[in-house]
Amino acid sequence: MNKFYLIVLFCLGALLGNAKESKSCKSANAHEIIYFDFKVFNDKQVEQTFYLTVDNPRTLACQYELSENVVTVKPNAYYSGKLKVVISDRIPKGAKETCILLVENKFSGSVEKFEFVSVRAKSHPFLLVTDAIINEAKIKVEKYPWAKANLKNMLEELDSYEVPERKIVSKPRPVKIWSSFNYRPDDSEKIFRLCLAWELTGKEVYKEKAIQFIKEVCDKDEGYLSIGAATYGVQVHEGNFFLHLAAACDILFNEPEFSDADRDNIEATFRYYLEQNREHMDPLGIMNHQASANAGAILSALFLQDIAEVEYLTEAEGGMADQIGKGVMDDGWWFEGTANYCYLVVQRYSLVAQAFQNYGWDLYYRQFPVKFKSKDFENVKEGFTGMKFDNWGPLTKNTIGLEDMVTPYIPFMDENAYVVATNDSNLKAPEPFYELAYRTYGLKELAWVISKTNRDSWLALMYGVPKLPAVADPRVSSSIAPNVGLVALRSQGKHHTPEKQIQAYVKYGTHGGWHGHFDRTNLIGLDRNGYKYFGAEMAWFGYGQPGYKESIQTSATHNMVIVDELQQEAVPSKQTLFFKGDIMQATLVETEARWRKIPLWNAAQFPPWKDTDFEADFKPIQQRRLTLVTDEYVVIADHLTSDTKHHYDWLIHPVGFKNIEGVKTQGAVRDSLSTEPDSPYKYFSNAQWYAFKKGAKVQFNDAGNKLNVHTLWPRAGKSFVANYPLGGKQRNYRNNPERRTYAVRVNENKTNFLHVLEPFQGESVIDKIVSKNPNELIVYLKDGKEHHIIIRNLQDGIVIVDLKEIKDNRIIRTEKTN
Repeated sequence: MNKFYLIVLFCLGALLGNAKESKSCKSANAHEIIYFDFKVFNDKQVEQTFYLTVDNPRTLACQYELSENVVTVKPNAYYSGKLKVVISDRIPKGAKETCILLVENKFSGSVEKFEFVSVRAKSHPFLLVTDAIINEAKIKVEKYPWAKANLKNMLEELDSYEVPERKIVSKPRPVKIWSSFNYRPDDSEKIFRLCLAWELTGKEVYKEKAIQFIKEVCDKDEGYLSIGAATYGVQVHEGNFFLHLAAACDILFNEPEFSDADRDNIEATFRYYLEQNREHMDPLGIMNHQASANAGAILSALFLQDIAEVEYLTEAEGGMADQIGKGVMDDGWWFEGTANYCYLVVQRYSLVAQAFQNYGWDLYYRQFPVKFKSKDFENVKEGFTGMKFDNWGPLTKNTIGLEDMVTPYIPFMDENAYVVATNDSNLKAPEPFYELAYRTYGLKELAWVISKTNRDSWLALMYGVPKLPAVADPRVSSSIAPNVGLVALRSQGKHHTPEKQIQAYVKYGTHGGWHGHFDRTNLIGLDRNGYKYFGAEMAWFGYGQPGYKESIQTSATHNMVIVDELQQEAVPSKQTLFFKGDIMQATLVETEARWRKIPLWNAAQFPPWKDTDFEADFKPIQQRRLTLVTDEYVVIADHLTSDTKHHYDWLIHPVGFKNIEGVKTQGAVRDSLSTEPDSPYKYFSNAQWYAFKKGAKVQFNDAGNKLNVHTLWPRAGKSFVANYPLGGKQRNYRNNPERRTYAVRVNENKTNFLHVLEPFQGESVIDKIVSKNPNELIVYLKDGKEHHIIIRNLQDGIVIVDLKEIKDNRIIRTEKTN
């Protein structure tokens, strides 16, 4: 174990100290001896005498002995002392005892207190697995086919895994060159799984690979200690790397292949990581990067059984209590509002919770005080490139915990338990942390999520319950999450299986800081028949590319109304209608925001963006969007209000454009929709403008998944069809070269848009649609039914929707939203 030094400074007769430096922690077995080293400095020009005592020793179980109790220190000199501690067997394994060292200067009368924490060590392993958990996994492999297949697949993967050669790489960054090792963030997780493979099979080859990796990483001369960065030096990756490295070392620490010097090197490596981590902890640093680093640091400190450091990492500014208390919103969503980063944070802290439980503590049920989250981030002020870092929406709880963090995503999953893509996230498959969550909380909806997976993770193997109950789909109705600001509308037709439901998702809530998009009122998703018509990242350029903030995050790449080719201001917005009926599901969301030019890439600065501001005379524009879902189609009614004229562009971006009806071509095809460098429209190519006088109809077809878009209002206006931006290689629905943008443009102070979207396979069920004004429409279905829809107060006030289903001039069903 590295030496700990307490430097006690006497200045002007008063004892000064740093709390971070003064609290030392060591662990040992019962009856073993540990020593705490400390130094006392006399900065006076005369000798000083100091009296050293252990405070109230009768209350302590361990034996404490100072090398000297009275010391005289010459001017400008140090006294080096030792505190000897014999660990008591009256302390349970894993428990701590705190000794207070009193240093008294009788000349000045000052007394200072410093803490030394002694821990009775637990036997390894105790982090992510224990001997009991390993034995439980062995039984599952013997009895249950899914567990046997899980282990078989893991071993096949690990048999081909080669320990990566340790190399230093340098990557150019916007303001400097970062050097690090070339390890991937998941290399240490593979090493941890090698340790599991060894434990489960007894095959030495798995252990040999893991020990090789650990020795190379922890080499005192050429390992992590020499460079301080394992995976390109990015916090989110470093946290994951050290979290799993600690878990691997926990399993192998006492193996004979490690010498005492190796163990010293391992501990020194983790100490250095903890030292590096402290430099990043900041009460303004609430984000997935810092949360991941914090979780990795907590497991590193727990591996060292440095309980003082674990407590610091939990309670200090920027620590776990800050990350959860500030970063998790009232509805349980992580504030960044991206399924991938939400899951990342939940996964990291779920592993911390399991490690705590294995050690004998509780995090699964612990509640942290809800804290105010700053509007600023650690290195940028509020509003930089339009970003907002605070949390919006209602506050109903004064505490928050992990139990609140594991279920809120389920209402926004599809029938296969994939979470809708929002902000900087792709469609997100279920994460293995659901195995831990179901084991702990036993909630049926968690079992449903797990049932949609192959149960092929190490967490499933080690912690998964052997048998899952049969659970009905828990998310077939409409739902809202008022802080992240998501609405899921799901058709309720009795003949609809969950897959055949129309599922429409609308966005209005918390921005999300670095990863937020400028898309309040956006239709972020439309699903039917297992097909995704849209996603939040229909193109992806990468974080280090101009197109990231110039295109991906802008309003223009979303299904919403755009003002003057600008970017919407991110401000708290409202949902003023949410209706769950039998015939229709409805929501009204609204925002009142200014619009500004997009930020432009500027590699010469960090962060690498040239920012702009709002025009001084630009007044906020009210946007209201009503989204109504029936069993056959979706109605979208928009109202925009301003005191001056603007270009209002209603945009939608499906795949597989086939034809447009009711329009006349205007001019030639343009290479780019805009040539202005500060317009996001510069990313839309092959643009053709049209004019229409009696509405329009656009048809899309992607491998049989069809979408008809009916423009009912405005009756007359301009429209265009263009190629949606491409950011790289196609992956699933990202960067699909067949994605097109359809837009409707008007130039007015106030305007209404009224559209009907029909997602379907096979034949359309809509015969025709008639609309005599922007607030009324009749949808004639081919089965003879008619839907008469009236929208009241869309311009202002409480919106009311009245729907009558009529056949043979007889009202069959009716619903009203109020």
